[in-house]
Amino acid sequence: MSYRLTIHKIDQSCLFDLTWGQGQRLTVTVPFPPALLGLYGAWQRAYLGYYKHGLRGRGGVAGQVAMVEVDWHSQLKQAEARMLSEFHTWLKDGKLYDLRAELAAASQTAERDGTPLELFIACDPIDIARLPWETWELGQQVQIVRSPPNIRATTVNRQSFRRGKARVLAILGDETGLNFTGERHALNARNRLLEIHYLGWQPGEDTHDLKQRIGRTIADPRGWDVLFFAGHSNESALLDGQVAIAPNTALSIKELAPALQEAQRHGLQFALFNSCSGLDIAQALISLGLSQVAIMREPIHNQVAQTFLVQLLQHLTQFDDVQVALRQASDYLKVKQELTYPSAYLVPSLFRHPDSVPYRIQPVGWRSLARRWRPTAYEAVTVGALCLLSLVPSVQDWLLDQRVLAQAMYRDRTEQVATDSPSPILLVQIDPDTFTRLGINNPRPINRALLADLITELSERQAAVIGLDYILDLPQPAHDAALNQALNQAIDQNQTWPVLISSRNRDFSWTTPYPTVIDLDRILQGNAFLPFRHVLPREAHPDAKTPFSYQLATAWRLHQRAMQGEPNIPRPSLSGPALETQVQAYERDTALGLSPWAEVHPLTYLSARWGQHWLQPLIDFSIPPAQVYRTVPAWQLLEDPATALLPLSRLDNTLVMIVPGYYDAAGIGREGDDNFPQPPAIGYWRNRTGQRLLDFTGGETHAYITHHLIHNRLVIPIPDLWLVLAAAAIGKALTLYLRQRSPRRTTLAACLAVATVGYGVLALQVYLSAAVLLPWLLPSLTLGLYSLPKLKEASYEQS
Repeated sequence: MSYRLTIHKIDQSCLFDLTWGQGQRLTVTVPFPPALLGLYGAWQRAYLGYYKHGLRGRGGVAGQVAMVEVDWHSQLKQAEARMLSEFHTWLKDGKLYDLRAELAAASQTAERDGTPLELFIACDPIDIARLPWETWELGQQVQIVRSPPNIRATTVNRQSFRRGKARVLAILGDETGLNFTGERHALNARNRLLEIHYLGWQPGEDTHDLKQRIGRTIADPRGWDVLFFAGHSNESALLDGQVAIAPNTALSIKELAPALQEAQRHGLQFALFNSCSGLDIAQALISLGLSQVAIMREPIHNQVAQTFLVQLLQHLTQFDDVQVALRQASDYLKVKQELTYPSAYLVPSLFRHPDSVPYRIQPVGWRSLARRWRPTAYEAVTVGALCLLSLVPSVQDWLLDQRVLAQAMYRDRTEQVATDSPSPILLVQIDPDTFTRLGINNPRPINRALLADLITELSERQAAVIGLDYILDLPQPAHDAALNQALNQAIDQNQTWPVLISSRNRDFSWTTPYPTVIDLDRILQGNAFLPFRHVLPREAHPDAKTPFSYQLATAWRLHQRAMQGEPNIPRPSLSGPALETQVQAYERDTALGLSPWAEVHPLTYLSARWGQHWLQPLIDFSIPPAQVYRTVPAWQLLEDPATALLPLSRLDNTLVMIVPGYYDAAGIGREGDDNFPQPPAIGYWRNRTGQRLLDFTGGETHAYITHHLIHNRLVIPIPDLWLVLAAAAIGKALTLYLRQRSPRRTTLAACLAVATVGYGVLALQVYLSAAVLLPWLLPSLTLGLYSLPKLKEASYEQS
């Protein structure tokens, strides 16, 4: 935020006129201390006495004194102390209390917000402009900068910095009595960031031609970022100041005005006059519309000017803006060089157009990109916290559940639910009613006579694939023979594909069916483990077992190819090579057409070490269960199969899974392991159809995964971490873009809201159309938090 303070001296009083915000104003009239200008004159005489040789001004400057053997250093320090004491006592006048209080309150607000407070001071007449207003202590956050009392032109909006080095035009004026070696050395030492072009008088050159050359060069269409002048200069109210460009030849700012205005249109940002008495020059240039000018208000010693330039360039090339750089250079003269160059820190001043932005040299090359894109402390903390949050498994699970729920609602509202051919998957659920009707008292372990009856019934109807979601590793002597007979009959008579589950033992071996149940070579066996929210991909590791759902999809694909008459298809039989071996040999020669995402991705494998599931396909619960599978209670299949299977009479084109159906004892390791919490998206679909269930079984989860594999519907989730980082990059780019503009808060907020909603809708549709899940909440939060400082800044500027 910026305040503007205009100080008018009228007779023996001064009018302080403070304006800010949207028309706020505070006006105070204070008596002008009669001794102040006299003390300033005494200081000026002592200053000129100390720096009597090597000043960058013409001889005969008003106020110079005759050669006298005096301790000028002591005289100068005493004069400075008396002047500053009187000056600061005046500024503490009680009538200025409200003005100081307003600035103090604004300073505290700026300190809380971490933003500077700019106070533009304009003085009239020029006598009081000579006073050291920069020493007014108003708080650390208050940056005092000058502006002329009259400004006739608007400043051009700050253009984007030039790509590459900053272009500097260095005009070296009349060198009589001076030495510009220090300036050349200081500028050349910074040539990594500065493209420097020197311009100056050459012995024997016609001064008229020199003036023309200076004007043309300043107005060069390629433009300049910085205009630098070193040499003699003086005030001249009628000519807006003069600079000496050659012996006995001066050039006024009025003469240079057209060229300077042209340079401004071509991007001139900053002018530095490292010469004497530049108040008229600065006020004239700002009035012409130049954005910022640094000058010396008093005559300046040659060595002081060079020391000041070295410090200014050092800070500018460390990418401080010119306002900070000038203050740091002045502080260096005050703290480090006070004994050698007393009072020199009081002389430099920066004039700026109130609508300008402080000029800053930009880095070049990769350093330029690195510096521009380097996050601020706020940005680093923000993105770091969100990245850590995105890696917390419980947070990931919650976000995924809500995202898929939103996807289900979007699919439903936009009527993008498939209504074509029904799924070939049939779930035969062994539920509590089945145990009750068949008089089975202990559902764990599962009664294998029940399984035998179900397989026999399904075999009679020529089921293509039968998956058993039960571990059969322990003996059950009373019923194993019946189950063995049922499985062998299905294989021998119908070439039904039997697929059984397996799980890891405590010694990391895999369970296998008890030998009296079925010959292991006659079946496919798959890993029963379920990540629940994710598809378990197939691993190439020799100790890994192919997932159960993958084996079901493989059997289904091979059955379909056999139905189409394709030769050399592996078929289940009671003799010959092992079925698993036949399938593996076939897959080595012929692709099954399953999605490549069904195989474990290297990034998925790598991220698993940190508990992540990067790029591991999702179980797409946004698809309604009715589109994935049909369910039949086991008791109904046994009691009235014709009604249970309507409209089907045969199952030769059906993949059947015999699974637990919502009884408490279901599970491989512990009772109830097979009953998972209901996913929110499944709850949404069930509410739509009036179903009242709290759990979701492992068999239903396997059915979803098998459906996805059969239909190549594997949704790939983009990790939240990736899009948080992408959103941070976009947020940083937006921040850099907005630095060049000042949008209204409402406009910026509306654009962010539209972008957030638009991205959300796009993400929902991409999920359906391209099977890619783009996270929404954390990336949107990242972008919003990145934009928050700019929103606050816009709000503060409007207030």
